[in-house]
Amino acid sequence: MEVDVVIVGGGIAGLWTLDHLRRQGYRAVLVENRALGYGQTVSSQGIIHGGLKYSLKGVLTASADEIREMPVLWRDCLSGVAEPNLSKTAIRSHSCYLWQTRALASQAGMLGAQLNLRVKPKEIPEAQRPEILRETPGHVYRLDEQVLSPASLLECFRSRLAGYLLKVDEAEGISLEQEKSGQITSVVLRQNGREMTVHCRAVVLSAGAGNALLSKESGREHAMQLRPLHMTLARGPLPMFQGHCIDGAKTRLTVTSDYLRDGRVVWQLGGNLAEQGTKQQPDELIRHAAAELQETLPAIDLDEVEFATYRIDRAEKQVRLGLRPDSPQILRHGNALTCWPTKLAFAPRCAERISAMLEKDLRIKAGGEEWTPDELADWSMPAVAASPWEAVETWYTADGSPVPGEFRRAS
Repeated sequence: MEVDVVIVGGGIAGLWTLDHLRRQGYRAVLVENRALGYGQTVSSQGIIHGGLKYSLKGVLTASADEIREMPVLWRDCLSGVAEPNLSKTAIRSHSCYLWQTRALASQAGMLGAQLNLRVKPKEIPEAQRPEILRETPGHVYRLDEQVLSPASLLECFRSRLAGYLLKVDEAEGISLEQEKSGQITSVVLRQNGREMTVHCRAVVLSAGAGNALLSKESGREHAMQLRPLHMTLARGPLPMFQGHCIDGAKTRLTVTSDYLRDGRVVWQLGGNLAEQGTKQQPDELIRHAAAELQETLPAIDLDEVEFATYRIDRAEKQVRLGLRPDSPQILRHGNALTCWPTKLAFAPRCAERISAMLEKDLRIKAGGEEWTPDELADWSMPAVAASPWEAVETWYTADGSPVPGEFRRAS
């Protein structure tokens, strides 16, 4: 089969890029050796950030300036008025709550955010606070950053892109073939004993942590960094709630919520809690998370709440001192483009830049005609990866003790 572009990796960057290129008229396909969104995308909290956490020092940082247009762009797509039409995506909430600790630095940080953000936090009267925030000290704000279900977003893209997504074997399902000049000429795909050679003009590597192995295979080793997180899950009689607790120039705690299959609510706990938790064992982190919830949300009752944790690495282009990059990172070597979106919200920007590099740097023009890869009609498509709480085998009480066996099950 002959195509313009092969995209390797079915996370949000790869999927958005495939959709974008197809709408421009490129003959493009995407290959995935596990499941769509496996790793970073499905494990994310689903917040379409607009720069709040990067403006808490009271200045418009490079990160905040780069990302502050994203909520409006995503909102148009999620409402169906712009392409890609993502209106079938489940929205957890159309806004987040912000609340502060007693620290004066929190108030200063919030002022900086109000001055610099395109989507600004709005203070809400005490009588309009949700029950979970009734006993918190200080001000409470609403920020119009949407929170979506990553699994639902992936399902939406899978439906839109059916026929252009290829599942390959997990081990050695993809091989890159290249000329002596280093140009990649084709990608060999393997699935259940079958093999197909896809001739291409360019390859986009969007496999997250897998980019390192793919780049090495093609002789283009890139300096990549992994910044780990140790996330906490909490399930039980909890309200649907999305918000950030601001402590000085940091997001002390970020809470997002979804429903389990049995109708209960599950919370994902991120922010500084997850960054500092990388040094803790699961039982230690659970005790710490329970203490943080009690301190930052005094109205919460944890008596019937069960906890679990999961670890995830954020794969990024290496930067000085291992800090977070300010924007999507795309490196070109020959006709291979390696990309790291940095944040879920940056996926559209990533796709736009890849498209521009194909046309300007690689001089690959879109054909402009509708194209259907008939050769793929009988190839399997990758499924959507399971949400992190679906993989939990053991849940714990707030003191870090395993829940009795009859309740120890995946949700």
